[in-house]
Amino acid sequence: MAFKLFRTKNPDHLIAEAATPERQMKRVLGPFALTCIGIGAIIGTGIFALAGTAAAGEQLQASVWKTPILNFIQSWATDAPLVFGRPGAGPAVMLSFVVAAVACCFAALCYAELASMIPVSGSAYTYSYATLGEIIAWIIGWDLILEYAVGNMAVAVGWSGYFVRLCGSLLGLKFPLWAVNDYKTANTIIDQGGEALTNYSSTTLPVIAGHAIAVNLPALLIVAAVTWGIPDPPDQLASFCSDRHRRCHERSGHCLFCFHRIRCRFHDS
Repeated sequence: MAFKLFRTKNPDHLIAEAATPERQMKRVLGPFALTCIGIGAIIGTGIFALAGTAAAGEQLQASVWKTPILNFIQSWATDAPLVFGRPGAGPAVMLSFVVAAVACCFAALCYAELASMIPVSGSAYTYSYATLGEIIAWIIGWDLILEYAVGNMAVAVGWSGYFVRLCGSLLGLKFPLWAVNDYKTANTIIDQGGEALTNYSSTTLPVIAGHAIAVNLPALLIVAAVTWGIPDPPDQLASFCSDRHRRCHERSGHCLFCFHRIRCRFHDS
């Protein structure tokens, strides 16, 4: 059993599997879509939101979760009071960009070498399956899913903040506090009070079943839009629908509840 958990796949076997017709993926992304994906992957939202936070710092009065370990070491070594939060890096944050760029270069070289050795899709999952074993590939596969999920949420929250501020500054439109913030952030804004509350049309959180709720609806819609993906071109969509519709008929004789039939009807209309 332990041997099966660490069994690997030969690169030639992986390439042969990827070449089978049922595993082939249609190339439907054009230059514009690929350019947008590249820019989004490179820039994201962190370069706009997180860089300012790192430069200005973040002072937290009663939380140790975002306090650097260096603060604890410095407090222990000098017997000075513990300073919560992160000190501002100021212009030195540019050095972080340089260090990150060097790290990205090494990561790119590693991926380029692995991709030339095993020229199939699958990213780190496929590479670990070929070199480290099935159980390691399974762990890395779930790690990648978690990584994309967390990155997705961070980008969605960042763009949600941009959208809300753009509506406020450009159109004078204000949203309820509970509709554009998560529960923790909404409570923090209410506790702080002051001018921050004037950016919202309502600062009262609705109560359902005895619990106050707050939902970042713009972020939710952004994640839903990203998850929905990019639609196929009409000609390839028709070919895809007809092929899947035919296969469904061959298996069960009808497509009453077949999703591909819905897509075909949508395309025909």
